[in-house]
Amino acid sequence: MTAHRLSSDDAHRAAAHELADLDGLLARLAASPALRGHDVRRLAVEEPPPIDLAPALADALAHPVGSPALRELALGRRSAVIIITDPTRAVPSRALLGPVMHELGRGGIAPQDVEVVIGAGAHRAARPDEIVEMLGEWAARLRVSNHDARAADLVQVGYTPRGTPLLLNRRVAAADLRIAFGQVEPHEFAGFTGGRKAILPSVAGYETIVRNHSVEMLGHPLARPGVIDDNPIHQEMLAAARLAGLHFIVNVALDSELRPLAVAAGDAQAAHEQLVAFVRRFSDLPVPADPPAVIVTGPGRPLDINLYQTIKALVGIEPLLDAHRSGPSGARGDRREPPAAASPAAGRAPVIVLLARCWDGSGADELFEPFARARARFAGNKWGDGGPPAHDVARAALTDLVGDFAIEKDESYYVARITPKCRCVVACCPGVRDERLRAFGWEAAADPDEALTRALQLASAPATDEPGGARRPLVLFCPRPQRALFMAGAPSP
Repeated sequence: MTAHRLSSDDAHRAAAHELADLDGLLARLAASPALRGHDVRRLAVEEPPPIDLAPALADALAHPVGSPALRELALGRRSAVIIITDPTRAVPSRALLGPVMHELGRGGIAPQDVEVVIGAGAHRAARPDEIVEMLGEWAARLRVSNHDARAADLVQVGYTPRGTPLLLNRRVAAADLRIAFGQVEPHEFAGFTGGRKAILPSVAGYETIVRNHSVEMLGHPLARPGVIDDNPIHQEMLAAARLAGLHFIVNVALDSELRPLAVAAGDAQAAHEQLVAFVRRFSDLPVPADPPAVIVTGPGRPLDINLYQTIKALVGIEPLLDAHRSGPSGARGDRREPPAAASPAAGRAPVIVLLARCWDGSGADELFEPFARARARFAGNKWGDGGPPAHDVARAALTDLVGDFAIEKDESYYVARITPKCRCVVACCPGVRDERLRAFGWEAAADPDEALTRALQLASAPATDEPGGARRPLVLFCPRPQRALFMAGAPSP
């Protein structure tokens, strides 16, 4: 038993090491002999070249969008707070801090009057080593604190138009000048990250966040990646930023290697919208005309930190699942189709291979609660060794979430919504125990090769090398789909 356990641990360590280089891994898998006779394609965002951040940042601070210069905003103010993202975002905060602190100094605000607040939302606090990694030398030079969404000293600063009370971090509320760093990329329900999200959810109270991220809001047909117009979650976040008095933002767009592509500074809405327009120019991807048999995907760094963040990759490929389940209107071509869970079309639903290190574990134990309760509801039935079908468990979990929702379960909602749209999810996530992956109704694989082999078995579509034979099964390799905005009806390569 001990030898078997060591062997399993070794396999997980080896898998985690290879998963650190997602692009290299997918290239190797795509060349696998097991895919002979398949139509193998890569579907990924083609990004513009990276920029030199230092001069671009200097120019952005010198020419802010829709706002006076930061040094002008600092004049006559005694204190400032800088809200930064938590470790699940790759914002180059240490590179942004120096020029921003210089501007604050020119406006009369000294370092001892500046505090950095890590906007963790309702997630865990950043550890000391992570703080040093994010801030570099500034970790010792500035006061730094983690936001606690359940703190007893939160300040209510008003109500959003939806009637949600805006509970705010006390230090953020007390500062004379509020500045925020962020990254702009597609987001599963807010449309895009960055900008206004620095207030809600980053430094908001738990009650505020859970109302904004409720099942009702998550299920809205316009709460989708790339959608801002009439998106109720985005609208409430924007209202919260105005209520809180977010004076100035510095946001970046990054490539898949986490290198800067663009930077914008200024008004929380105007500067954010400038980067949104920039990201849109290269994020649109066509949905392939042929239904895939297998989709191999993973979020890459830094979202592969845990399972909670990894699920964003599943949300990213949801338009691919919808397009061939219910026609092209399921993708972004028709943004008003409700993204409800439904049974996949027989014989057309793909198998998903989900690859992520998840070196920090699940990210939230609450993720699994709706599925545990759903399985308990089926306990009296005799399903055999496999237990109840994953699709039935997912639908029961959705019902459970409506009556018992917590913010840590927002990604549970997406698992329950998306799992019935595919034939199966085969997950290689070495940092998460196999039984936890199986709780979702997924299959667990010890390494990426095992995951691909199992997916091909489950897809069970015959491959052929004959030019005039049947259509070859399509296997899509789709790294970081959360960075893409899939379009139905567009020409596909």
